[in-house]
Amino acid sequence: MKLAILSAIALALAPLAIAQSTPAFADILKTVPAAEKQVPLFNGKDLSGWDGLPGIWSVEDGVIKGANDKPLASSTYLFTKDSYRNFRLLFEVKQTISPKHSTMHSAVCVLGERFADKGENPFGFKGPLLMFCQDWGIWDAYRRNRTVPPGHNGTLANPTERKGDWNLIEVLVIGDRIRFAANGAQVFDFTDKPEMLKESPIGLQVHANGQPQEWRFRGLVLTTNPEDRLVTVK
Repeated sequence: MKLAILSAIALALAPLAIAQSTPAFADILKTVPAAEKQVPLFNGKDLSGWDGLPGIWSVEDGVIKGANDKPLASSTYLFTKDSYRNFRLLFEVKQTISPKHSTMHSAVCVLGERFADKGENPFGFKGPLLMFCQDWGIWDAYRRNRTVPPGHNGTLANPTERKGDWNLIEVLVIGDRIRFAANGAQVFDFTDKPEMLKESPIGLQVHANGQPQEWRFRGLVLTTNPEDRLVTVK
């Protein structure tokens, strides 16, 4: 009887354990203030709770995979079905780097709006794109373009980037302030005009491109009513 109960508990916890992905990520979650409710966005098995373009998004080996093998006329996103305004988001991301894959950046989109983009893409986005890998900063899609760093016209390197490997990302949104950290170091701290930000789904990006791209995401834990500090930055 006890064995059956323990087995049932193990099965119930298995998806969350897969979604958390590594002991290191689980240790990060332990540093989140106890008052913050942790909401796993990914169950480690399928795309329940998400909405995206079939053929681009899938689950493989317990992680979310975003990839294209045909040209994309516009950037496409895997959106959460729920919307968020003030939150902390923790996840890990890895870009596949090979001679056949583009090195175009990806991003997590927040505080904007979904719309139907060109190329028969019903999963487009207008608003802040928090970019990572190959380029780092904020691109305000279909509105102001580059906002962080202001006036920057090229790609921005990040010395903490682990190219072709897993990168730990933390996003903290409180009011009109957006903070972003990678691998334990703050990348930017930006306060926007209030009218530019609103509650919206969170999305993972596969960028418009004529070449194949491949991204993997894991962890994906969100907390609500976050404390005013980054937990991954010492």
